[in-house]
Amino acid sequence: MTDNFLISLRNDTGCGCPGTSFGPAAAYMQIPESNTTYDLQKQIQKTDWLAHISDTTVLVFVHGFGNDASKVVARHNSIKGHVPPGITLVSFDWPSGNSGFWAYRDDKQNAAMSVSNFNDDCLQVLLGSGKFKPANIHVFAHSMGAYVTEAALQTPKVYTLGHVLLAAADVDQAHYKDGAPQLKNLLGHCSDLTVYLSADDQALTESQNMPINQGAVPLGLKGCPDLLIPARCFSIDCKPYYESYVQNSPPPPNVSSEEFSHVWYLLYAPPPPPVNDFYTDMREVLQGLPTSPTRASKGINKFELQRPKA
Repeated sequence: MTDNFLISLRNDTGCGCPGTSFGPAAAYMQIPESNTTYDLQKQIQKTDWLAHISDTTVLVFVHGFGNDASKVVARHNSIKGHVPPGITLVSFDWPSGNSGFWAYRDDKQNAAMSVSNFNDDCLQVLLGSGKFKPANIHVFAHSMGAYVTEAALQTPKVYTLGHVLLAAADVDQAHYKDGAPQLKNLLGHCSDLTVYLSADDQALTESQNMPINQGAVPLGLKGCPDLLIPARCFSIDCKPYYESYVQNSPPPPNVSSEEFSHVWYLLYAPPPPPVNDFYTDMREVLQGLPTSPTRASKGINKFELQRPKA
């Protein structure tokens, strides 16, 4: 087993237990793979944390709404098993998992407050280490993590990351119209963008009705607003795959069917014989392999990959 690497913005609620508020500074965590959470009192120096990452390529995972620290560690381990060799997974753990009637609103406010930290304490730390070429830093965001990612990549700072992948993205699809300034800025900071969407996502259907979102249609629910997918953007409609393979499968323990329609990208484990799924596509993207025609043309998993028209 190899250790897990995380960057935490959470507060210490006592004895190192991570909370749902902001701590005084970003904490750099290196924990055994067997750990189900982390102890903030065991954070290590940033330079040591960087030195202990053996690979020269990283995939930064930005989690979504409703995730406490233990759930983030579990998500990390789910993803880690599918990351290609030679790439280290780093989780950026912003303070989500608030409770109560306003949980979604409170988490989104925390997400907005995390944007500068994602730039300064994560991306800029990796970029400034001299260890990773910008093109070898990739970002995978799920749900509200896409909101953090989108906002962070609006900055005027000059750098070009590798791939950005957004699954079940809880961001306004209008920002991904060809020519939209948000999309232009995001693409100015990465080699390409892949969007994974499903109209069966019950959590994003509810997100659209949240007052704080003012009726915005989530990108992860409907995809790019134009049939003409912008250049360097790839839009994968996962609804047929979800309905064929995932929908009738039992969700993991402690995961409702509603939540599973939103998080299956991370948690669904296809029974044998294996079929190409979200993680297959993610691996191919990270390995620089063609993302088409390995799916739609063979009809293996019913992913519908839309590429820019020539």
